[in-house]
Amino acid sequence: QSSAPVAGAQSRSTQEQVWSLLATHALLYDGDFGDLTINGAAAEGPLVKVVEDDTAFSPLAIRNAGDGDTTITLTTFGVPEVPEPAGGDGYSIARRYFTMEGDPVTPENVEQGARLVAVLTIKPFGKRAARLMVDGPLPAGFEIDNPNLMRAGDIRALDWLKLNTNARHTEFRQDRFLAAVDWRSDKELRLGYIVRAVSPGEFHHPAASVEDMYRPNFRAHTDTGRVIVTE
Repeated sequence: QSSAPVAGAQSRSTQEQVWSLLATHALLYDGDFGDLTINGAAAEGPLVKVVEDDTAFSPLAIRNAGDGDTTITLTTFGVPEVPEPAGGDGYSIARRYFTMEGDPVTPENVEQGARLVAVLTIKPFGKRAARLMVDGPLPAGFEIDNPNLMRAGDIRALDWLKLNTNARHTEFRQDRFLAAVDWRSDKELRLGYIVRAVSPGEFHHPAASVEDMYRPNFRAHTDTGRVIVTE
């Protein structure tokens, strides 16, 4: 007797799921898509189109031929022809490299096997409390060296380096350094990691970035660059 109400509830739940699926199907495939036209032809069904070619030679024309407004979502992916300059909203971030002795260097020309200290400096535009996610991608010719040194906070060999070692979480991945930091100050936040030049060649150096995990409009990035590793 006690199982009968449970079975009934399960049956009603299953029926509701079925009706929800049918309603979703009707909206997607039998719904009214207004007066949208794609390259002159009426839109049929939900429009999901991937355009891989250069639209300068084969443009995609989406028009609303009706009197009412219609909302569409357009997502683009690509590599900019001109690198985006450093900038941000709410924060700034800078990336610099040093020798193990603390002398500033530029990574445009590095010998294979050389070890450098990468330092990320984040500056808030005013005092605020935030959980920050810091992302420091590496060029393909670099790898993170001795991550246990930074993870344990044992930086006595780098006594010239003033870092904030209270990161809530850090990851030393093959292609990037990641850190989550709770920051409640208008002062600079500095994080660092040691890299080694391992592969000769010329490589793209992606921008480092910082983002407020709960207010993603507050974010910043460095500029991109090039790294040359010589034998």
